[in-house]
Formats: sequence, C-alpha cells, structure tokens
Amino acid sequence: MNPAPMPLIAAYQPAATLIWRRGEAVSQRAFLRHAVALAQQLPAGGYAVNLCRDRYYFLLGFCAALMRGTTNLLPPNRQPQTVREIAGQYPGSYCVIDTVSAIDVGDSAEDFGLAAINIAAAIPGTLSPDDEPVVADIPGTQLAAIAFTSGSTGKPVANEKHWYTLCGTAAMLAQRFAPPDSPRPGIVATVPSQHMYGLEMTVMMALQGNCAIDSGHPFYAEDVAAALAGLAAPRLLVTTPVHLRHLLGSGLAMPVVERLVSATAPLSGDVASAAEALFAGAVDEIFGCTEAGSIATRHTASEEDWRLLDGMTIAEHQGVIRVTGPQLPAATALQDRMQLRGPDRFRFLGRSADMINVGGKRASLGDLAAKLQALDGVSDCVVFMPRGAQRPAALVVSDLSTRQIARLLARRIDPVLLPRPIKKVAAIPRNETGKAPDHLLQQTLGQCDE
Repeated sequence: MNPAPMPLIAAYQPAATLIWRRGEAVSQRAFLRHAVALAQQLPAGGYAVNLCRDRYYFLLGFCAALMRGTTNLLPPNRQPQTVREIAGQYPGSYCVIDTVSAIDVGDSAEDFGLAAINIAAAIPGTLSPDDEPVVADIPGTQLAAIAFTSGSTGKPVANEKHWYTLCGTAAMLAQRFAPPDSPRPGIVATVPSQHMYGLEMTVMMALQGNCAIDSGHPFYAEDVAAALAGLAAPRLLVTTPVHLRHLLGSGLAMPVVERLVSATAPLSGDVASAAEALFAGAVDEIFGCTEAGSIATRHTASEEDWRLLDGMTIAEHQGVIRVTGPQLPAATALQDRMQLRGPDRFRFLGRSADMINVGGKRASLGDLAAKLQALDGVSDCVVFMPRGAQRPAALVVSDLSTRQIARLLARRIDPVLLPRPIKKVAAIPRNETGKAPDHLLQQTLGQCDE
C-alpha cells in the first residue's frame, strides 16, 4: 500500500471556523498561520510528546509536528514517570506543553527530564495579515502518532498511527456523525486529545471531518453546560459513560445537544435513554480500540448490535476475529469475544482479558461490574482481579453498607462469583477517559486493607 499525500486540512475553507477558543472563533486560515509559525521553531524529525491540555495548543503542536516530519507521542497520562518511561523508548524526544499542562504535571519542565517547548510562549502574538498560508500535504505513510493504551490491564502498549489511517477513520466518523450535506456541528469534549477516542473525535474531526471544536476540556457539569451554551447549534458532545452519569446526577438543565457520542466503556441502555431525555438528542456509542481505532457505532437506547463504519468488514478465522478497512494497513485482530451477525455487524460479548474462572464458573469482569452498577444506591464501581487472588474484588462508591451490597448482588449472580472483598471508597481511581488503570486499583485496594 502506497497512499497518496493528504492535506492537513481537508476541504480547506479559509474563513470557516476550525476551533472556538474562549468564546472566540479561530478560522482555518488563522490557525494554519500559527501552525506554520510554530513549525519553524520545532526540531525536524524525531518525536514530540504532546502534553497540551488546551485543545487549541494540542492541535497547534500536533499539526506543527506533522509539518516537520515529527511523530507525535501520545502518553496515556501526564504523570512525569509515565512520560519519562515512554520518551526513554524514543531517543531524541522532546515534549510540547502549554501553561495548563505544566501546572498539572509539576512546577517545571525539568520534571519530565526532557527538553520542553511551551507553545503558549512560542507562538507569536501577531502575524502579518499578508501571510497567506499554504495547506501542507502530509505523506500518507508518515508516522503521524504513536498512541499508547491506557494501561488499565497492565503496562501501556504503543500503537503506530500513520497519517492515512487517521484521515481515513476521521472521514468514516464524519460520514456517520457529521455528513457533508448537513450543517457543521460544534464539538465539546470531556475526553483528552491524547487518547485515541479523543484524538479521532476532536482533533481529526476538525482537520478532516468539517467540524469545529471547542478548545476547552470541561469536567464539572456546570462547565460542560457553559461550553455547550457557547456554541451555536448543531452541537455534538463527546464523552464517556462515567461522565454521562455525572451529568445526569448533577440535576442541571442542559442545552440541546443534537448528538452525543460515548466510548471507552459499555454504556447501559437506561443511561443512554436518560441522557437523550436530558439533552433532547440522540446518544450513540463508538466501539473501538487503540490498535484499530474506532470501528463501529450503535444507537444504544434501541440497538444491541454494532454496525461497522462504512467500508469496513469483520470476520473470524481459526478462532480469531479480525477487522479490515481501507484505512488500516492490515487486518487487525481484536481482543474481544463477539457474535458476528454479518460482514458488517456484530454483538459484543465481552473483553477476552475480562474472562475469569472461579470454582468452575466462568464470568466476565465487565458483566459483574455492570450488574453491580445497576444496584440502587451504587454510584460507581469497578470489579477486578487482585494480584495473586483466585476471585475478584470490588471497589464501590455507595451509601449502602458492604453487607447490603453483597446481599443485593448475590441475588443477581452466582454466589461463587461474588467479589471478595467488597470495599467502599470515596471515588474510583479513574483517568481522564473514565478508565481505572490496574496499578491504581491494586494500590487503592491495598490502602483499604491497611
């Protein structure tokens, strides 16, 4: 495969809004001028660890790196130890930060042990209005990014993403959520740009999907409502099941959102229906993984089957399920249990890594967690295998006692599979995408036992 070069911004419209920043519209032309100016200050080639939290700065760093032939490294979190470990695998790495991320990870760039470029200080405040930028063509085979898994089941794993793959996935997602014959949506997202889901549904949708994005990264319900209210209709909210439950529990009225998209964990039909009532818009889920990116969607409130993105197919061979698509360099094996229901549809049965066997009884950790989450009085929970244990444990956020939780859950599952211990915590240790990394679960459980 030798894909042709692809423009940095597809269907370039100089005056069209690319991103909203603190309530002000930034046009594609203005953004591109800043990106070109920044690219001139970056080293050529190598690797750039993009730690920017503000989506405008992230987008600038991401695009400027592409122009310089530099690969973007997208760590699963901003912890200095994680950044140092990842950068150590790629000699010559430097990091790109903004003023927000510098505060998040420490007092100074020295915490990373890397040379650092602060975009907030690097981009010029004014540019000559006579400078008309040229939209760069990026080689399709250029290694645009290396994304890392969240580490929810162990050590983060690197996954290479070439430019044609990112562009192809964005085009497919845009066809599903923002087709060219419909008004351009404004996107608000609660997920970070460094995560594949966040990268595809914000950064790449702005560059390749004819969408405008909000530069913020709202967390609290009030901030999400304000960010949405600052955009004209139609609006698209990119979020996670954990965040949707938070928004539903806030009691706040929300602006109309024509479409909500959720990913990173299973979304229940009840939560999807409640969200549709709150936002007066459709809720869709994305199915994907870091290895293959987004591959399928469904309308959760009314569908159990997943439908592949247009042009993709799925098949099973010798017990391994693989997905193919024009944007993927090769058929990609999925680490999931599925019931195939045609060349472009499937039913998800659980993650292969989630399967456990306790006393001859097989179960999925995800299914156990879903049944626990469904109990009245449980706000949040996670079920996992403690290291060296023979049966699962559970961390639960609830006003119920652990005895009450165990009694209610025992009515829904085989008693052999009942998590032991069940520990109440103030909050589940989740990352920005709502996932609970294994090392934090083990650490939290150990602290509960102290």
